[in-house]
Parts: sequence; structure tokens; C-alpha cells
Amino acid sequence: MARPHTSPSVPRAEPTSARRLLSGAIAALACLLYGYCSGVVAGAQLYVSRDFSLGTTAQGAVVSVFLLGAAAGALGAGRVSDRYGRRPALLLSALLFGAGLALAAFAPGLPLLLVGRVVQGLAAGLASAVVPVYLSEISTDRARGRMGTLNQFMVTVGLLVSYLVALAYSSGGEWRWMFGAGLAGVALFLLALPLLPESPAWRARGDGTARKMPGPRAALRVLTARGVRPALLVGVGLCLLQQFCGINAVLYFAPTIIRSTGLGASNAILYSVYIGALNVVMTMVAVELVDRWGRRPLMLLSVGLMFVALVPLGVSFMWDVPAHSLVALLCLLAYVAAFAIGLGPIVWLLLAEIFPPERRALGTAVCTTVNWLANFVVNQFFLTLVGALGQGETFWLFAGVCLLGLGFVWHRLPETRGRDDATIAAALGTGTVR
Repeated sequence: MARPHTSPSVPRAEPTSARRLLSGAIAALACLLYGYCSGVVAGAQLYVSRDFSLGTTAQGAVVSVFLLGAAAGALGAGRVSDRYGRRPALLLSALLFGAGLALAAFAPGLPLLLVGRVVQGLAAGLASAVVPVYLSEISTDRARGRMGTLNQFMVTVGLLVSYLVALAYSSGGEWRWMFGAGLAGVALFLLALPLLPESPAWRARGDGTARKMPGPRAALRVLTARGVRPALLVGVGLCLLQQFCGINAVLYFAPTIIRSTGLGASNAILYSVYIGALNVVMTMVAVELVDRWGRRPLMLLSVGLMFVALVPLGVSFMWDVPAHSLVALLCLLAYVAAFAIGLGPIVWLLLAEIFPPERRALGTAVCTTVNWLANFVVNQFFLTLVGALGQGETFWLFAGVCLLGLGFVWHRLPETRGRDDATIAAALGTGTVR
């Protein structure tokens, strides 16, 4: 049997596969809430903008302050999870999700709504940095791919649920209920958390040394040290690619994009449900393939197909092509499917694989912070960019990023499937990509 991610100095009874799966599913509920809070704004903003008379800048702020909160949450995640444990960090994220959704649901105006979105973001950032590390630490080398992609699968489920909830309340424009419905997920997570064991790898480092997180300058020195720097460069590069390819702009603004093709608000939300469902299905495919095909082939396939889908998507918005709405929808579906089979789930898996065990929480937290900041930049300026360049030209810009990303993955990303920490570190250090 492949070795578990625990310290060899502290022998422990290895948990069963069923126990690992249950623990992983409970931890990944945090990612379901992260996906829900990310996606619910896509439908809600159509009606928030109407009720609060929001302009383009304010609409962008409702999305983007969530991302700034997430960046802050991710940055602090390493310190919280290494000092207090993965389980208390996940409990904190659950409480923040609950507070943020409640604030948004009862907000009398834009300021309190923005506060609620920031709090939701803090929770999402914390979850996005802690869950991949926890899943990696409870897994074995052989099953690490499936377990590590569970978090992204739950994010896509959360997105789909948010789209369905938005559709259910779209006829009356009841955006407050769209946010409030997420509190049911928070209650489920809080009820399940007592069943979640602490990460065995965190428990094994019981002398407290691993829990003393370095300050910002010391952390920078640690992550730029010779043995860690290659992992940091690959991790940051993958996070930038994951966001600058434009995926979250498409997912967050899906109803707005589809509405621009001439469809009404309710129909636009309905089509976003199709996009969310496809995202879930293709992430399930990635879960099945990641330990068979490997990380590198799926990443190359994913980024290449995204480029192929974005080019005709841009054309459909730039010229009056026949069946414009249908062509745009098909291209969006192909683009989301390509993302979901590789670039979406595998980046999070790789972040938990490429860093040395003693630097895993810190390295993942820093890369996740970069991810959220890049997400903020894209989404804050997406509508502005569309207004300046045009929708079709903006999608072509994303296509250019995918082309550059394809070269980065080809030249810098090693295969990690079934390899232990030392082998992965050696491959990163020597630049070996096979």
C-alpha cells in the first residue's frame, strides 16, 4: 500500500479508505460553500443592480470585494491552520460563511451588502487554502489525485446549486433569498464538523515547531530558498494562468454575458444552469482520469481546448453570425468543459503536491492568495474591458493567455502522479517535465 502523508516518526493505524472519503467529503463542504458564494452573485446581481440602482463600477464591486476578502483569507490561512490545526480553520470558515451570507441577505443597502461579500470572501479564501492541504494529508500517494480533486468537484457543485437557487427565485427577483438559502449549507457543514478528525500530518508534528508560522519577511525567505523556489514559481504560474484565462469572469458574469446575446434575464440564468451542470460533470470526468492519465496530459489537453473554444466565441460576438445565441452558448459550454477537465481541479491538486510537506500549508496559502488577487483583477475590470475593447476582443485576449499558458505547462510542469515528495522536488529542481 502507498504510504500515507504522515510523519514516519509517529506510527499510527492507517484509516480505512471509507473513513478517508468521509473525512474528505466533510472537509470539502467548505468548498461547496465557497462555490455557492462565488456563483450566487451571478444571478443576484441582475436584481441587486435594479433595486440599488447600481452602475457598472458598483456591479463589479459586488463581485470583486468578495475576491479581495478571499485573498486576505487565503493569506492568513497558513498561519491559522499550522498554529491551531486544519479542523479549527475549517470551523472558522463555516462561521464566516454564515455571517457573510446573513449580512448579504438582510443588507438594507449597498454598503452592508459589500461587507457581507467581504466576509464571505474571507471564508472562501480560508477554505480554498486549507482544504487542498487537508485532503493531501489524509490521502495516499496512489489515491492522491482523486482525493485532491474532490475540493474542486465540490466547488462546481456549489456553483451549480447557486445557479439553481437563482433560477428558482428569478421570477420574483428575490435576490435576498438567493443569499439566504446558502445558510442551509452552513448548517449542514457545522453539523458534520464534529465527525471530522484532525489531519494526521498536523497531529504528528506534535512538538509545536511546525505551528510557529514565520512572519512575512521570513516566509518570503523560506519560499524563495533553493529547495522551495521551483515549486513556488510553478505554483504561482499555474494560479495566474487559472485566472487570467478568464474562467471566473465567464462563470460570475454568465447570465450577463448570455443576456447580451438577446435573451431575457430568466432565460440567461437558465442557460447558466446548463453551464454549471456541465462544469460538475466534466470535473467528475477529471476525478476519474487524473490518476490514470496523469496531471500533465490533462493540463495540456485542457488549456489547448480552451484556446480552441475561445477563438470562435470571440468571433460570435464580433460578427453577426447565424444563430448567434446558440453559437455563443455552445462555445461557452466547450470552454467551461475544457477548463473543468484539467485547469480547474488539477491546479489545486498540484499546489498540495509540489511543496515540501513542512512548507505545504505556507506555500499553498501564498499561491492561493495570488490566485484570488488575479481573480479580483480579472473580474473587477472585466466589464470595463468589454466596454473598451468589445466582448469578442476580450475573449480573444483570454485565448492569447491560454496559448501562453500552454507553453508554460509544456516547459515547466512535471508529472506528479504516483510520485513521492522527494521525487517531485527533484523533478522541479532539475526542470524535468516527464
